[in-house]
Amino acid sequence: MFNHPLSRFLLVFSVLSTQNSVLSAAEVQWRTDYNLARKEALTKNRPLLLDFGTPQCFWCQRLDVTTFRDPQVVDVLNEQFIPLKVEAARDPRLTEALRIQSYPTLVLAAPDGKILGTLEGYLEAGRLQDHLQRVLASLRNPEWMARDYQEAAKAIAVADYGRAIALLKSITEDGHDLPVQAEAKQVLRDLEQQAAGRLARAKELDDRGETREAMAILSELLRIFAGTQAAAESGQLLAGLTNRTEIQGQVRLRQARELLAQAREDYRTRQYLCCLDRCERLARGYPDLPEGAEGIQLATEINNNREWLQQACERLTDRLAGLYMVLAENCIKKNQAQESARYLERVLQMCPGTPQAETARIRLSTLQGRPTWQAEFKKP
Repeated sequence: MFNHPLSRFLLVFSVLSTQNSVLSAAEVQWRTDYNLARKEALTKNRPLLLDFGTPQCFWCQRLDVTTFRDPQVVDVLNEQFIPLKVEAARDPRLTEALRIQSYPTLVLAAPDGKILGTLEGYLEAGRLQDHLQRVLASLRNPEWMARDYQEAAKAIAVADYGRAIALLKSITEDGHDLPVQAEAKQVLRDLEQQAAGRLARAKELDDRGETREAMAILSELLRIFAGTQAAAESGQLLAGLTNRTEIQGQVRLRQARELLAQAREDYRTRQYLCCLDRCERLARGYPDLPEGAEGIQLATEINNNREWLQQACERLTDRLAGLYMVLAENCIKKNQAQESARYLERVLQMCPGTPQAETARIRLSTLQGRPTWQAEFKKP
């Protein structure tokens, strides 16, 4: 198009004329160091405009003397952007990294360096202004997002985490990365971490057999941290524990009823020592059930009856004497005569005049090498 010498002359004349007409206009405050520009963009939270060109590029020159001299473009670039002029030959690594293939090329980037758009070729001031405004709009926090974020912060301050989570999720659901959205995502991660910690604690308690405590924590987690992934998992775990607890409760109730039936039979047949044993197990293991309460009542009746309690004590003495006799026999088998004699003497002291005592006396005499005789035992 511009191969004819006259056409090229007229175009250059036009550019120079335009340049002279806007020479007095304000200029873009170009940066030339990429690393410093990136740091400044982060510090000031401004987007970047990178202008890639070469000294020999005619359209790059025209862009400089027309579009980049437009007062509105100059104002928005100087006040709301970090403009960076890149000479491709002097910075080939950056040029290749951004895959710049023609000149001029404008690259628009967020304050963190994320590429937002690439514009190739010459642009008039109006078109560039439209692109710049779209970039700024994409980086601004919408009023409703800022309002919801403030409301979420207030909810967190009073531990209303469920409402805060719902507000924060509404801010982040479109998948964009506005500043307020980045902050909302971080707060959501913090809340999720808190909920996950409580979930881990509940699992630990369940592993230790403290199921009721675990269920209490899971119920609280569901109420406080509704909307988190940990809350969803807690709901599933709580349902499983509830079913398991119901089954365990049925088994426990059956065991309590069986134990109470045995205690009642012992009471009826005057086996008061066995009855007391079973009643103690009921009181200790099933205090929250009616069976536990009835066991306590049966034990109280026996303890308040002197004759019954004495019978229980005699049975207990007989049982203890029998255990000492077993110990003595075990010691004899191991050739531990001295220890065996000590157990036999205890039997003599505990229940004199009983068959156990007579058996213990005979065994003790044998151990000591004395003659033995059978005594006639009469139960008092």
